[in-house]
Amino acid sequence: MTAERFIHAAVFVLLLVGLCTVTGWASLKFINDFVLKLAGVTISWGIILLALYLGFRKLDWRWWS
Repeated sequence: MTAERFIHAAVFVLLLVGLCTVTGWASLKFINDFVLKLAGVTISWGIILLALYLGFRKLDWRWWS
């Protein structure tokens, strides 16, 4: 059970870091205004976290409880 929780946490962290890096880079490269950069990165992270949460919930991975 401990190994399974570690794998779930590692998958979550790797997906989160990878997706946030890509969206952060895209926002910083293609948007010139600072406020829009900040808003774009924040909204992207929120959408990514929501998608990951719903995906883990759909797969019935309850390592956070």
